[in-house]
Amino acid sequence: MTTRHGERRTRLLIGILPLLLLLSACAGLPTSDTVERGLPVQGAPVQEVQALPVGPEEDASPDQIVASFLRASASFADDHEVARSFLTGDLARQWRPTSQVLVYAGEPRLTVVDGTTVEAEVQVRGTVDEQGYLVEEPRDTTRTHRFSVEQVAGQWRISTFPDNYGVWLSETTFELRYGAYAIHYVTPDSGLLVPDIRWFPRGDGLPTSLAKAQLGPVPDYLDGAASTGISEDLHLVASAVPVDPATGSATVELRGLSLGNSPAQQKELFAQFAQTLKQAPGVNSVLIRGAGRALELEGVENPISDVATTGFEAGDWDVPYALLRSRVDLIPVMPLHYQLQDNRAVDTEGLPSVPIRWEDIATDTEVREFAGVSAVSGDELWRWRGGVETTMEGIGTELTAPTFDRSGGLWVAGRSTTGPRVWVIARREPFSQAVAWPLEAPWLEDNLTVTEFRVAADDQRALIVLTDRDTEETQVGITGIIRDKDGRATALTEPYWVASTLTSVSSAVWASQTELFVLGRQGQDTTDRPHVVHIGGWLEPLRLVSEATEVRAVPSEDSRALLVLSEQGRIYTQDRNDWGIGRGGDDLIVPGT
Repeated sequence: MTTRHGERRTRLLIGILPLLLLLSACAGLPTSDTVERGLPVQGAPVQEVQALPVGPEEDASPDQIVASFLRASASFADDHEVARSFLTGDLARQWRPTSQVLVYAGEPRLTVVDGTTVEAEVQVRGTVDEQGYLVEEPRDTTRTHRFSVEQVAGQWRISTFPDNYGVWLSETTFELRYGAYAIHYVTPDSGLLVPDIRWFPRGDGLPTSLAKAQLGPVPDYLDGAASTGISEDLHLVASAVPVDPATGSATVELRGLSLGNSPAQQKELFAQFAQTLKQAPGVNSVLIRGAGRALELEGVENPISDVATTGFEAGDWDVPYALLRSRVDLIPVMPLHYQLQDNRAVDTEGLPSVPIRWEDIATDTEVREFAGVSAVSGDELWRWRGGVETTMEGIGTELTAPTFDRSGGLWVAGRSTTGPRVWVIARREPFSQAVAWPLEAPWLEDNLTVTEFRVAADDQRALIVLTDRDTEETQVGITGIIRDKDGRATALTEPYWVASTLTSVSSAVWASQTELFVLGRQGQDTTDRPHVVHIGGWLEPLRLVSEATEVRAVPSEDSRALLVLSEQGRIYTQDRNDWGIGRGGDDLIVPGT
């Protein structure tokens, strides 16, 4: 099988969501006692989703009760009061609708398998757990669940749910009811905010949902890589976050023994709550209160309207320009220009000439240092700085494209004699003294190959792509970077896996702090396709590019550019929803990505 490195090497060496199905009117429900297999649950049209649902009809059959319950549970009004009326008393009290959300495509199909059991076949698009994390399922994933019913005062009511039942929502209803939002953690040494994407119901209760999630601990994949200024004993007073409609100020009333132990902790707490809650529509500022009064913090106004006053900000890429590689030459270009126009303001005298034996060239954000790997053997690392170059051998084999962080590290992954590894090189060391230090990652099993490793702008997370050497199955994950007190990277956390429907990935980069841009396949695909991976969200397939080999992205505060490299030496840029040939070239080097 030809790898992407082999495809690039040959060239260098020789020279949206899917269409949603709308719910139909409830008049289509069956009225007889006998239900044929495959009968779909009917629902209200989209424009009526906000309407108050109707309770159980008198003498409704078991399948009608289940069908009506599924419709009614799509309404979040009054804590699902109407939906609970379809349940027995015990089940109504025990039911927690947001314990899990199942998102389905099409319409569930109901079958009465006996007098007291209704079988529901559903095409699952994904699930959202109680913490708000979404897991997407491959298309055409079908599951069958059973609802049990019993007579209550002569009327059928649901007595037992399927395992882990919370609520089922159609794709359309889910998009209306839920939204993706970031919970934030901090890196105290660098003053950056690290996002963690989750899904919460929209509406008036959103600020409260966000605040409650923010009170929780750092998620496992960020544990040790990021921290929180919110102690475990803190909780909301009255379990609610009111928003003043006149001022747009959300009030977070906290209590707990460790509230505001230090100014440093308070700044972290202020930054986290403000950055998170300001995502809610109508929230312009966040007031933090404790013990019945507004907390005071020198230099920070409370309510907080500008998160930057806390000393924390979102990590972001700063791309001054990109470099188009044409054989051995590097040409500065404008990366957000649709034709990658030359950037003539850049002095090219300080740029190296890169021999064609090196590929996967990377440079730091200041475009002062370069690195690449051997196009032939894949076991040598080339470095260039200030006109001096060196070759590092013996690090490992099957080396990935190198990546620079903002903390003085140069990263590369590959295989050692003992299995897959990720190494970091301290750039402050002279070339002659540089050592590639392996990071602790006990979860990296011997049968895995690291094919991509790229550090995020916050320097605390990294994109990692793993391929099973036996099955060729691919996993895409976000791993946390654990550093010691001196800032030196020492270990990687077990990743948070994303893009679960992808079966192979040939190229992957960061597109923003919450998005990846990948080239890969899912399902029955026979060729690689570019995709946007919304971390914690849905995979977004883009239009095909003929003979695509790699992807690049230019993250920007205002916009981002997505680019695709092809086997013919063409670089495609996005033109609305399609691709246009921006320019010819062997590679595009985006500093710091």
